[in-house]
Amino acid sequence: MESQLWIIFLIGAGTYLFRAGSLVLGSRVQWSERTKEWLSYVSPAVLGALLGPLLLLDEGQWVPIKGNIMLLAAIPTIAVAWWTRRLLLTVTAGIACFAVLYYFM
Repeated sequence: MESQLWIIFLIGAGTYLFRAGSLVLGSRVQWSERTKEWLSYVSPAVLGALLGPLLLLDEGQWVPIKGNIMLLAAIPTIAVAWWTRRLLLTVTAGIACFAVLYYFM
């Protein structure tokens, strides 16, 4: 379980660095509207591809929802992301939800 916490931390840090890098690079380069639209789909697609197996599988086997702490922590995190649309707050909420569920379940 400790390695999963590191994976979550690294995904959060990678997401933050990717977004910060795109903001810094994006302000210096002129992108076409079509490229901007295409790039807007990259982050959600990559994040979904990384998080889907992490939330639903354990060593290639489906994890039941009842004992799946990461999936239970993801639900309020998705709600925070939906309402606030703030990346750092979402990452913080995800880490906090996972920590609370990990230590109290």
